[in-house]
Amino acid sequence: MRVGIFTDTYKPQVNGVVSSIVTLERELRKKGHKVFIITTTDPDVNSPEPNVLRLPSLEFKPLPQYRLGMVYSARSIRRIRALRLDIIHSQTEWGVGTFSRFVSKQLRIPLVHTYHTLYEYYTHYVTKGYFTKSSKRIARQISKFYCSKCNNLIVPTRKVQKIIESYGVKNHINIVPTGIDLDRFYRKNYTNEQISELRNRYADKDDFLCVCIGRIAREKSLDVLIEMFSKVKDEKVRLLIVGRGPIIEELVDQTIALGIEKRVIFTGEVPYQDVAMYYHIGDLFLNASISETQGLTFVEAMAAEIPVNARFDDNLVDLLTSNNAGLLYNNEEEFLENIKKIREDKEFKDEMVNKAFKVSQDFTAEKFGDSVEEVYLKTIKEYDNGEDFTLFRGKKLIQQIRSWKGFRTSDKGPWNK
Repeated sequence: MRVGIFTDTYKPQVNGVVSSIVTLERELRKKGHKVFIITTTDPDVNSPEPNVLRLPSLEFKPLPQYRLGMVYSARSIRRIRALRLDIIHSQTEWGVGTFSRFVSKQLRIPLVHTYHTLYEYYTHYVTKGYFTKSSKRIARQISKFYCSKCNNLIVPTRKVQKIIESYGVKNHINIVPTGIDLDRFYRKNYTNEQISELRNRYADKDDFLCVCIGRIAREKSLDVLIEMFSKVKDEKVRLLIVGRGPIIEELVDQTIALGIEKRVIFTGEVPYQDVAMYYHIGDLFLNASISETQGLTFVEAMAAEIPVNARFDDNLVDLLTSNNAGLLYNNEEEFLENIKKIREDKEFKDEMVNKAFKVSQDFTAEKFGDSVEEVYLKTIKEYDNGEDFTLFRGKKLIQQIRSWKGFRTSDKGPWNK
C-alpha cells in the first residue's frame, strides 16, 4: 500500500503523537508499504527529508512547540495526487487534519483517523482559565465533527471509545493500543554500573526512590501527586520527577511550601535516549494524571519491571487491576497504603512486576503495525468514494487567518518556494 500520514506534529518535535507516528511508519515500511508523511514546516528543519512533505505552518503561541498547518494549497494537492496514495491516515483534527479530509474527498482516497488527544483536558492552554465550560463544549463538538467525517476511526483504549461515543460519534471505532519499541526499556540492556551511577545522582543507597516520568504540565496533575507525597513521613522515601514543562517552577514552589523540597527532585529535560534508564533507578513508578488517552509511560514502566502506583482512571483498569499488574488509588489513604505495601511485601511486589512485564508484551510495535494494517485493508475494501468535496479558498479568508493574533507564519520549508 501507499500510505499518507497527515499530522501537525512530527520530528524533530518530541511528544507521544510523534512517537506513535514514528513507530507506525517504521512498522509499515518493514511490511513493505510505502509511507509518506504530510506535516508542517519546522524552524529546525532546513533540508529535504525523504518521503516527507512539509506544509507552510503557523506557530501556535499558547504552545510554542506545536504548529498549525496553512492548508488548501492547489500546489499541495498536485504534489499529493502524484503520490498515488491508497489510504490517508490523519493524526490530528486541526490544520493538517482538516486538509487530509479535503484531500480524501477531492482525490477520492479513504480516510482513517486516529484520535489521540482528549482536548477538553487541554483547553486551559488557550483560554487561560476563562470560559472553561464553553471551551470544553467546543472541544467536544470539534472532536465529534471530525471523527464523524472519516471512513474509519482508531482510538487507543476503551476509555477513549466511550468518551468519543458520548460526544455522539456513530462511526465504527477500532481500539488499537499504540505500539512501543519495548526493547529499549528492558533491564538486560543496562549494566548494574550504569544504573548505580545514575541512581547515585539522586538518592542514597538505602533510599526508596519513586519516579514519575513525563511532561511537566497542568493536565498531568503533578500538584496532586506532590500534595499526597508530602504525607509520606519517612525521610528515606524520595520522589524523582523526570521531564520538562511549563509549570515546573510552580511545582518547585509547592514543594518548598510543603517543606519537602529536599525529598522531591526535578531532573529537568532528559535526552530521549536516556529516558528509559530512569525507570530502572526507581523502586516505584507514581502517576496522578487522569487525562491520558492511553498512558504509554505505564507500559514503559511495566516493561522496565518497576511496580506501578497510579491514580484510578478507566483506561487503567484493564491494563493494571484486571491483570493484577499494578496498583490504583482513589484517594490519599490508598495512595499511601500502596506505597507501604510495595516497600514491605517483596513477594507481592515481585509477583505483580512479573505479571506486568507479561502484559506489556501486548503493546509491541509489531502488534501495533499488524492492527493498523488490518484497519487499512478493511477501510479500502469497504470504501465508497461518494461525492466531490468543495471548499472556499478565497484570498480574504487566507488574509484573515494570517492576521490572527497569537500566530505567525514560517517562511522556512520547501513548500514555500
